[in-house]
Amino acid sequence: MGMESDRQHPEFGRLTETRAGDPLGTYAVWASKPAPPVSGLAWMQSFPTRREKLSIGLETDLNWYAFDFTACMIKGICDLAPVREALRGEGVFPVSARVDNSGPYAMASIWLNTIRDSVCGRYHEVVVSFDASRSVEDALACHASGRWASWAILYNHFGPSACDCQFLHSLWIDSPVSIAWGREMQAFPKHPLPTQTSILDGASELSFDIGWPGGRTVLRGRIGKNFGLGGLLRESLALLMTQRWAGMGSFLLGDSMAVPLRMPAKTAEQNGRGCDYLANLWKGIHPMAVQVWPWGPQDELFLGDAREETGCEAHQAHLLLKQANFRPLTIIYAPRSAAFVETPDQPAGHPVKGLG
Repeated sequence: MGMESDRQHPEFGRLTETRAGDPLGTYAVWASKPAPPVSGLAWMQSFPTRREKLSIGLETDLNWYAFDFTACMIKGICDLAPVREALRGEGVFPVSARVDNSGPYAMASIWLNTIRDSVCGRYHEVVVSFDASRSVEDALACHASGRWASWAILYNHFGPSACDCQFLHSLWIDSPVSIAWGREMQAFPKHPLPTQTSILDGASELSFDIGWPGGRTVLRGRIGKNFGLGGLLRESLALLMTQRWAGMGSFLLGDSMAVPLRMPAKTAEQNGRGCDYLANLWKGIHPMAVQVWPWGPQDELFLGDAREETGCEAHQAHLLLKQANFRPLTIIYAPRSAAFVETPDQPAGHPVKGLG
């Protein structure tokens, strides 16, 4: 594994300083409480990693991994032209969808992640990504219409498609440890300024509020939970109507899925890292492991006007979504997940052959 034996716990896995706490106490508040991975330890140990050290002085590992987190994703469509311009020079192109005979539209996702235990401790993470292709310009990925549109745009999880990566445009984090780790180890475009982040995951709704002091809002909103047994039956029927059966079978019967990631070129260059990575997302095979339902009329999303320059990448995805008239279509909710992001040995800015 490339790990030192005193850092490998027989139940909890790798105990890095960034996970288990800063011995000097400066960053101790961001430590997680180590526990057995929700995926089981064997799945986590199947990936190699190596020891590294952050500029803030904490020892860590090169790979990002989360032993326990909850993910809630808002996926929707937006005007294609502003997104195409935003991705210019990144070596990727937005892929598009036609919805109810209109479009084409770019597809964007807002990830609301509550990370309880990871290589860099515990924190909240908010991500904006775009469905993208590394080789084909103006590729049409799917047609979505009527009552099944919310499930049709999940095409990229059910086999090969025009989308061969998620371009990570912006991330907002409340932990300085996670920010340092993300930028330095894997070129995640995490905003250098920690946010004040609230993600409240209740029985009937999930609410969120992300920004900086003084009312500088990045985004906020609320999502009603609309799943249960009826939602499970509706999801099953919708997937049968919109996805290839072979791909759906592989998704439902597999305990994890692979998602290629592309990081911004400026973040990679700044930190001497590559642009391309492969995220392995563990979901389990329980029928409630991944829950999908349509965006509802009572759901709310407010995109703020806060602007904080990073001195590096153009990190204002909330403003880009507002400019591009983002319209949510789908909620994807995974209450107990694990993940491991593989790091290729590549020079900064060079794509990885074979990913995706």
